[in-house]
Amino acid sequence: MTTPDIIASFAAFFTMLGYIPQAIKTIKTKDTRGISFWMYLFSMIGVILWLIFGLMINNVPIIFKNIAVIILGGTVLWIKTLHIFRDDEESLKKIRIFRKFFYKKN
Repeated sequence: MTTPDIIASFAAFFTMLGYIPQAIKTIKTKDTRGISFWMYLFSMIGVILWLIFGLMINNVPIIFKNIAVIILGGTVLWIKTLHIFRDDEESLKKIRIFRKFFYKKN
């Protein structure tokens, strides 16, 4: 294993580790009021792109880290999305604005 591979492995581990506390708290409490929907959405898009990159260059630390982050962050994003559509009227307004911006009728 080369030095860059070792650094990539540690970077992947600690990045993935950062998602664990929020995922555990969100799963236990189901409280997502303090979580930004947009941060998790854009983060998941970035993580998916990193996974694709890792697959393209066949880098195992990047692949495994991003799969783990997709599971952890995706769980938080899923619960947050459910709460948006179930409870949070202000966030629903944000979704409507987002939808109007991207789905304009011609």
